[in-house]
Amino acid sequence: MKRGVFTGLAAIMLLAAVCTAQAAPVSQGELVTPERLEKAQMAPDARDAALAQQEEEFLLVLNRDNIDPEFEDYGTETSSVHVADPIEGWNRFWFGFNDWFYNNLADPVWRGYAYVTPSELRTGADNFFRNLAYPVRFINCILQGKFVAAGVETSRFIVDSTIGVGGLMQPSRAKKPLVEPDREDFGQTLGYWGVGEGFYIVWPFLGPSTLRDSGGLVADAVTHPLYYVTPMWHGFALAGYDQLNKFGGVYDNYMAIKAPALEPYTAIRDAYIQTRRSRIAR
Repeated sequence: MKRGVFTGLAAIMLLAAVCTAQAAPVSQGELVTPERLEKAQMAPDARDAALAQQEEEFLLVLNRDNIDPEFEDYGTETSSVHVADPIEGWNRFWFGFNDWFYNNLADPVWRGYAYVTPSELRTGADNFFRNLAYPVRFINCILQGKFVAAGVETSRFIVDSTIGVGGLMQPSRAKKPLVEPDREDFGQTLGYWGVGEGFYIVWPFLGPSTLRDSGGLVADAVTHPLYYVTPMWHGFALAGYDQLNKFGGVYDNYMAIKAPALEPYTAIRDAYIQTRRSRIAR
């Protein structure tokens, strides 16, 4: 009788050991800790969500060094980005068009341009156009009540326009009190004054925007000196050259966000919205 009881108990213990091993396998030499038990008992959906979050954080860290400072705030918020996107069909069409244009036309043209022009010339041109856009930044600093930043912008403009030979060089960078402030625009000014961003929209060639920022682009254009160049096509030609000259950096930023993304359209949209909100909040 006792022998039968012991035999039955041994069988039950053996069956329980086998079931436990199948439910939560532990490799040889691996310690069983409360954290591991919690992970093993986690529901499959929760485990998948945790792994997805870890992968997203890893990709973000992996690519952060390649992202322009203007996008450095992307990914710092733990909550997802919510924005109205009622014309998603339109937006996805133009997103695909822009992506094709960037990869197949703009990038090859820029590479050819970069091949035949020295980096010093490209840097000088970038400095010149940045200096030329001073009125846009100054006006928006004033409208946002950032008077110190407006004074710094004015000082940088004077120094770079004189000592820097029309802005081709930036000697103001060597002066600590003249550290470049955030580049303000009318889209940010509207946000500062409480105007809602409206809905998300993608424009051909221009890329991501919102209803508010689209209106801001018009105001930026009217306050930019190139708007008053005559004949008008000369101004368009200069603006086009400015965009070509800085396309390399823009394209690198674009690919740093798009390349690791499982859903590129959403990644670019969220990066744009999060960056704009962060700049307005500063």
